[in-house]
Amino acid sequence: MTYIQVIILKRAGEFDDPLTYSVPKELESECAVGKGVHVPLRNRTALGIITEIDVKLAKDISPDKVKPIKDITSFYLNEKQIELAKRIADYYRTSLTRSLRLMIPTQVWKGKLGEPEKICYQLTHRRRDSRISPSEVRGIKQKEIIELLTAQDETPESEINASKATIRSLIEKGIVEEIKKPIYTKPDYAQFPLKSFEHKLTGDQGENIEQILCSTKPVLLHGITGSGKTEIYLRVILEAIKQGKQAILLVPEIALTPQMIDYFKDYFGPHLALFHSKLSNGQRAAEWWKVHSGYAPLVIGSRSVIFAPAQNLGVVILDEEHEWTYKQESSPYYQTHHIGEMLSDLWGSQLILGSATPRLESMYKAKIGDYKYLHLPERINKQELPKVEIVDLRDEFKQKNFSIFSRNLQNKIKERLANKEQIILFVNQRGVARAVVCRDCGYTEECPHCEVSLKLHRGMGRKESALVCHYCGYARRPNLLCPECKSPHIKHVGVGTQRVEEEAGRLFPEARIIRADKDTTSTKEGFEPIYNAFKNGQYDILIGTQMVAKGLDFKSVSLIGIILADIGLHIPDFRSHERLFQLITQVSGRCGRGDSVGQVVLQTYQPDHFAIERAAEHDYQNFSENELKFREKLGYPPFSNLIKFTVVGSDLPKLRKHIKIEEETLEDIFKINNLKFKIVSAPAMIPKMANRYYYHVLIRAKKPHVIFDHWKPPKGWRVDVDPIHTT
Repeated sequence: MTYIQVIILKRAGEFDDPLTYSVPKELESECAVGKGVHVPLRNRTALGIITEIDVKLAKDISPDKVKPIKDITSFYLNEKQIELAKRIADYYRTSLTRSLRLMIPTQVWKGKLGEPEKICYQLTHRRRDSRISPSEVRGIKQKEIIELLTAQDETPESEINASKATIRSLIEKGIVEEIKKPIYTKPDYAQFPLKSFEHKLTGDQGENIEQILCSTKPVLLHGITGSGKTEIYLRVILEAIKQGKQAILLVPEIALTPQMIDYFKDYFGPHLALFHSKLSNGQRAAEWWKVHSGYAPLVIGSRSVIFAPAQNLGVVILDEEHEWTYKQESSPYYQTHHIGEMLSDLWGSQLILGSATPRLESMYKAKIGDYKYLHLPERINKQELPKVEIVDLRDEFKQKNFSIFSRNLQNKIKERLANKEQIILFVNQRGVARAVVCRDCGYTEECPHCEVSLKLHRGMGRKESALVCHYCGYARRPNLLCPECKSPHIKHVGVGTQRVEEEAGRLFPEARIIRADKDTTSTKEGFEPIYNAFKNGQYDILIGTQMVAKGLDFKSVSLIGIILADIGLHIPDFRSHERLFQLITQVSGRCGRGDSVGQVVLQTYQPDHFAIERAAEHDYQNFSENELKFREKLGYPPFSNLIKFTVVGSDLPKLRKHIKIEEETLEDIFKINNLKFKIVSAPAMIPKMANRYYYHVLIRAKKPHVIFDHWKPPKGWRVDVDPIHTT
């Protein structure tokens, strides 16, 4: 008797450990690791995945007590996917059930959608070799069917011009039989691309492609905005497909990259699989089967597409690799870059990380030789980068201009409107909550030990509000007067897209204005109608949040206004400088792509901040070198690793006491292993919801995973390994 181990896909948390089943003789030949199986579980039938075969029973288990599987399903995961799931479960401290469910669409693992099939008809085997008597065939339609099936075997139902009753009559006579065939079958990959290349490669592009194809390491492709990274992606993908392999291209948000999608559709037609949040469960399952069958050699999508069921993976590409959306922020909390590295190791496939502003973690890996570094220093056709002009909002305030538009920005908008050119106004809304700035001198409340913004907490067991550091626990009362200039104008700052839209409408009544934010893109169509309307010249001014900074190419945009750059500095996070530099650089890159040189007006209360100065000069090299020195000095990633636990409780004093006890245990583990560490607990960004208190426990160390060898997180502690947000 053959015994197997099965992970049940339903009810993660209830059946996280593998269960043992026996395999009936008639199913043994079909059994393999990764196959889906239906198994008896309590009083129902459950769907699971085989994770191990030829299992030996423990001595205390009687073979009579082991239940047999019921059947084997049409879907399966290959062995590399199973191994990937095991690695994810181990590194991210999650269950194998949750890891496996990442790789299978909900409707598939629930057993509701099997492999899409089409109905075909053919002559029965007996009738193919014998003459069909005229007396058996009635009417012209039946005769036409026989002639068609004689000339063309396995004819799809859609190609038969006859009623179902006519076909059924031939089936009942034993002349015709119905068969089911997969809708998606693997095409000849030699046919791609489906059209000739639109663009001739530049010297830099050609050289970078050669370097990528011969590299045995992951590649960091550092190309400035508009330098032609997409064309490099296309050529590398096609090289992999020529070898019979599949490719995965990830973008931060697929709804924000319509130009890229249209570009690749031209080369792959229907053989392109697309995954995005607007798909229904059924549509998502259909795209999954396209990849699983090999019908689609290329799949494009956001974060979760990294788990697409490629059967022979040749290349994985992360476009705009700096984007924080590549980090999954619900369990399991995986980092897409890390999954890409795992896939590269398992398949021997190429991994490419592309960005104009690479993550500092990626740049550091390039510096120490873990990644191959490639650079595209110039825009296509030698276009100039936009000129960035910094406006000091402290001067505007002193001169009694209380508008969110500086006089400089107002004048430049009027000029562009007069010239029939388009304008983008960028509103950075991340980190608005509880950011404290002096409007007279630009002073911000920072931790004296960690050089990150302090976060204002109201109440939370304290008698009064306090400014708290989430890295070292430092806390103090808020200032009523600015410590630098004694001004009373020290307060929370922030501005929303609606306010910008209202002010723009008042100042520029003749302008046609459209807004792109969470409110205006929440429909099923999302950002695309806004994008198309602005691209087609129906509007003069586009006001938007982070979404307007991502991969858009508008030839008529000649001016970018960054309303309040400081906001990005007030996130209580050590990555705030990096994120601000990336945002300024990326949004600046949306202009000057046509005939005229682009211009950016950057409004700020801190014009001399090094992240703002370097971004205005397009100086990534200098910024990254200085920021890495800062990280190394204070022991932040990439010179350490973080693990964040989220702990919830209804009784605040008990919650704090519980956390304190666990912190002491963790401190002992690090001390025993002679490892440097820092453990800090602080209220979450939203500290209380539905009468429950939320706390974060943050561990910073070079080898924080050592704790799991000696300690198991208490029930209810959510584990986030390598968190992208620390508050």
